[in-house]
Amino acid sequence: MVQIPKNFVVIGLGVFGSHVVRHLSKYNVNIIGIDKDEKKVEAVKDFLKVPVIGDAMDKEQLEQAGVNSQDIDVAIVAIGESVETGVYVSLLLKEMGIKKVMARALNSQHARILAKIGVDRVIFPEENAAEHLVRSLFSPQIIDQFELSEDYSVVEVIAPKEMVNKTLRESGIRSKYKVTVMSIKRKATIINEQGETDTKDELILMPEPEEKIFQGDVLVVVGKNTDIEKFKNI
Repeated sequence: MVQIPKNFVVIGLGVFGSHVVRHLSKYNVNIIGIDKDEKKVEAVKDFLKVPVIGDAMDKEQLEQAGVNSQDIDVAIVAIGESVETGVYVSLLLKEMGIKKVMARALNSQHARILAKIGVDRVIFPEENAAEHLVRSLFSPQIIDQFELSEDYSVVEVIAPKEMVNKTLRESGIRSKYKVTVMSIKRKATIINEQGETDTKDELILMPEPEEKIFQGDVLVVVGKNTDIEKFKNI
């Protein structure tokens, strides 16, 4: 079974980096966020396990923040102001032995340099946004998708009609489609303090096989991309 990363460091908390942090926080992971700009760190500190105002080009500061090969699964270099800084920080992280380093590229030359120094994945934010837009047009049931590797992803998908009012076991999600439900998000009906009917968001982590699927539920599933594609096309 694929090992899901739990510990991240995001370096550079501008527009792109802050979006990465907010999306990562949906998956119950630990995030260290680093930026030299105090205001940028302040803006996302509630989503971070460790907010750091500091210089990621300083190895000692990285180590003091908890960035090391034992504790960090994925490093995301989201620096958007300087090609040189992004390259240097990415190279430093690789030299520190971080398992997986992903870095934002500002242009094609930057991307080639990042590839040459061994970055595991080069990110073009605009390209990823375009991909997400097109995916939403052809797979409207998919709310969000996060790639764990070239072969595995986590997706949020609206529960298919065929599975509503069935248990997870009865739906055959795992046995038939070979994907695993990590959690279920649903709107639960409650009575508020005024005695009126209201709803609240409910999150069921690692649901049991006998957990029932209701209309409107959002399933967070993990699996091979090939299996997820089959699941999306139910």
